[in-house]
Amino acid sequence: MRKTLKRVAAAVAVVCCAMPAMAQSFNWKKHDGQTINLLLNNHPWSQAIKEMSGEFTDKTGIKLRVEIFNEEQFRARLNTVLQAKSNDVDIYMSLKFREGTMYEKAGWYADLTPLLNNPTATSPDFRFTDFGEGLRNAETINGKLVGLPINLEGPLFYWNKDIFARCNVAEPMFLEDLPDTAAKLKACQAKGDATVWAARGIRGAIAYAVSGFIYNSGGDFAGPNGKPNLCAPNSIKGAEMYANLLKDYGPPGAANHTFTQVIEMLGQGKLAMTHESSNEFANIMKFPGREKDIGVKVLPKGKATGISKPIVFGWGVSVSNYSTKKEPSWYFLQWATSAEMQARLVRRGVAPPRSSVFNGPDFKSWTAELPIRQAWANSLIEISKTGTAISYPPTERVVEAREMLGGAVQKIFLGQANAKDAMCQLDADLAKLQ
Repeated sequence: MRKTLKRVAAAVAVVCCAMPAMAQSFNWKKHDGQTINLLLNNHPWSQAIKEMSGEFTDKTGIKLRVEIFNEEQFRARLNTVLQAKSNDVDIYMSLKFREGTMYEKAGWYADLTPLLNNPTATSPDFRFTDFGEGLRNAETINGKLVGLPINLEGPLFYWNKDIFARCNVAEPMFLEDLPDTAAKLKACQAKGDATVWAARGIRGAIAYAVSGFIYNSGGDFAGPNGKPNLCAPNSIKGAEMYANLLKDYGPPGAANHTFTQVIEMLGQGKLAMTHESSNEFANIMKFPGREKDIGVKVLPKGKATGISKPIVFGWGVSVSNYSTKKEPSWYFLQWATSAEMQARLVRRGVAPPRSSVFNGPDFKSWTAELPIRQAWANSLIEISKTGTAISYPPTERVVEAREMLGGAVQKIFLGQANAKDAMCQLDADLAKLQ
């Protein structure tokens, strides 16, 4: 589980051994007339797939029923279906670094390895090794292929350059600059026309965004002995900075906010800075004027530590082990993650996990159209080089550990505990969890 995702652009050489005649002989219509059910998290990839579903039906004859929910509702619905061993869902999205071990132990993932290795089930055009090695490894648990990667993402630092210029405040170059930058912006925003800082404050979503603060401050989730290390001074420092930015400069009701509220404020031009998902870039750019006044980069490195260690990972799409339509579902996975589809999804702001697409002409021409797109792409390359997928303490009970981390950070910005007490108590609670 504790694997650093490798740079997509540095994936192993593409294996392109398919002959045109072989590709033409693959029977995409083998399951004509079937219907498969998809349960997806609200995500630019999901929205695009739903809109393009008719193309898959035209190609295969397989109809798609697509349900999309916001993440909390998506997870609640998915867990209910899988716990019931129901075949109501054939395909679902999954974050393997978050729930992979737990889902695999529960028997919820279909093993896709036999389908991948079956020439009658897998198109010779598929080119599995075109995916970055780290992303392929992330979708493989105990030797079983349990999904395919659909994107590359991680939290990035966004700031409104117009607000900074209006307040004559410099772009922060180091993590330690953020509190002083926020204070200057707050003094300038006396009329309250913009919120200085917003970030994920809801308990279950905090781990994703606070991790970079902990790492760049020199902290870590585990010590040399492999035990929880959030009570260490540098870990406390990073968590405290994140919490204090929310407490002192965040919007009302921050404890109930996740990415949807943050992106809405940023998109409306009412937020000076945030640390939010690279995957929301396309949604931000839908708002008029944002392509001109938003800056984006990797969270600034620690000045004292010199560390820049961002979070980076990719969502995957999996087949339920209880599906009675595993092979038709595998056909969908091949189509949805193909190089052709990824090249089109680039324009929806979905960063491609295939090396050939990330380094290909479609992605490069799209990013070259606007400086903000190039900055976004450069940030993705950087986090792919230096990032980690680990945004939780050392345990297989990842979901509970992330909730506990979020609860500790909440206590700090809600004034229910000081940073040292909250994080040291967290370590003690995590020790009981293992």
